[in-house]
Amino acid sequence: MSANAKMSSGSDGHWPFLDFIRFGAALLVLCGHARGLLFEGIARVEHPNPLVRATYLISGLQHEAVVMFFIVSGFLVGGSAWRMIAAGKFDWRTYLLNRFVRIYLVLIPAFALVLLLDVVGKHFFLDTRFYGVRPLWPAAILDGWTWSQVPCHLFSVQGLLCAPWGADPPLWSLGFEWTLYLVAPPIFVVFLAPLTPVRRTVSILLVGFGFAALTWWNADWPIWFSFWMLGVLASRLFASRRIGLPVAMIGLFTCGLGLVLSRLAVLPHLATDVMVGAGLAAAVACPIVTGWAGGNRAIERGAASSYSLYLVHLPVCVFVGALMERWFGWPMHVVQPDARGLAAFAAMTALAFCAAYVFARCTEDHTARVRHRLAGLRLGRAWDRRAAKSPGV
Repeated sequence: MSANAKMSSGSDGHWPFLDFIRFGAALLVLCGHARGLLFEGIARVEHPNPLVRATYLISGLQHEAVVMFFIVSGFLVGGSAWRMIAAGKFDWRTYLLNRFVRIYLVLIPAFALVLLLDVVGKHFFLDTRFYGVRPLWPAAILDGWTWSQVPCHLFSVQGLLCAPWGADPPLWSLGFEWTLYLVAPPIFVVFLAPLTPVRRTVSILLVGFGFAALTWWNADWPIWFSFWMLGVLASRLFASRRIGLPVAMIGLFTCGLGLVLSRLAVLPHLATDVMVGAGLAAAVACPIVTGWAGGNRAIERGAASSYSLYLVHLPVCVFVGALMERWFGWPMHVVQPDARGLAAFAAMTALAFCAAYVFARCTEDHTARVRHRLAGLRLGRAWDRRAAKSPGV
């Protein structure tokens, strides 16, 4: 099959390979947090066999999975914004409507679910390790929470401008991603729009000042901005068709090598993050790889639920752990990854995935319908305003 034929599967903005990355990254995050809730660190495991080592390898890549998410987000969202701005077809209202519906249609119900699980857990299971000790929760998150952070979370800038909610720490990365959605288009406009030299200079200074302020507030901001922009660059290279299959294969190898080296701890984390991000960006920049039409329904369904899984998996895992401790008297402490421990790990991850799947069917699956309805409402109001100004219409 030719590259053009394979590209047809992505002509509507949907690519099976990106589904695979989104779904796989979400599962890595889930496995990493579930393992952290249950098991001893690998250094304290007694005589780990190859299966245990493989389990620890796969379940230790949650940070690298976030890097993958940012590459895909930059490719899809940033690349689309760049393309529309360059063509002079970018519409702020449509862009913000799309981003708002995509994030908040799932986020607000997720907040409600997490709050419900947290309240019920603290009321009925406070004597369990999962709600009494709070594994995986840094003390700074638990002790630093105040009600003044509620607006921060409602504006979805947690992790960047305030600490993430102690009941759901993984939400930190959403704060970075949402901020990128808001600041990236103005940055693109500065370099792509037809501005006078004076306006362009002033705009560059303003963008630089804003970027410096965000960096001063959170030193991690340039890192995640860079990974997201790698995704944007991959999108531009994808459109130019300059990346062939050999380069993409080297990128995939580099990404996989970075994942392995990150667990071996032979290089600094930033170095392996760059290997993962740059390697994946090179791979998705190739139309043959990204337009690969070998996806299946299960991966597509998993990718469609990946955002929901990211939002709710950890509170669900904690709740499941508390139920296991209450009903079975186990695990009351971190355990060895023996047969019983691996069974608990499998049960916890499976139940968390099922809960996220049901949650996605109630929320995430309706994104397009809600977006179209709100877009139609906005267009209808715009037409009414024009009609009011022109009674003869």
